[in-house]
Amino acid sequence: MTHFRRCILAALLALAPVALQAQDAFDLEETAGLCKTCHGEDGLPIEPNYPIIQGQQFFYLYVQLKDFKAGRRTGDKMQPVVEELTRSQLKALAQYFAKLPWPRISPPHASDEDRALAREASVKGQCGACHGKWYGDSRIPRLAGQQPGYLIKTMQDYKNDVRQNAPDKSSTMSKLTEAEIEALARTLSQLF
Repeated sequence: MTHFRRCILAALLALAPVALQAQDAFDLEETAGLCKTCHGEDGLPIEPNYPIIQGQQFFYLYVQLKDFKAGRRTGDKMQPVVEELTRSQLKALAQYFAKLPWPRISPPHASDEDRALAREASVKGQCGACHGKWYGDSRIPRLAGQQPGYLIKTMQDYKNDVRQNAPDKSSTMSKLTEAEIEALARTLSQLF
């Protein structure tokens, strides 16, 4: 064994107890319980602009957790939760929530005018190209039955370049008016 390989091996062995200690300190149920303080014990978030994560797409959840950890997404409450978690812990947390059933919300009424405006907005923003029938697929989040306040905030954040972890969304959302965003959110929240 070369000197270089012995040094690498020694470094890895020295770090192993730290990695094992971090793994041992992770309690999935406890961490998920912390998430539920905002995202809801029953899957219904405590605030209208917080997303439903229970039943969301696994890979989408995992990528969002990684983005919060890396600072590509910001959130005062999210960064402290994920900053110390390892990749495998983030995956376990995403899998935990992905396996739960999607909760049913009590959405606001979407009028015929809302639905017509939402259809126009969806075409103008080319939303269906990725989101298809709104139920998500791997990296694409489920939008059907999502909290309308969260949908509005997210679309406005993309439109105003506040959220930057999906640059293509900023260009598509910039085409939509506030009225279209609100109508689209109300309409999507009605779907289940």
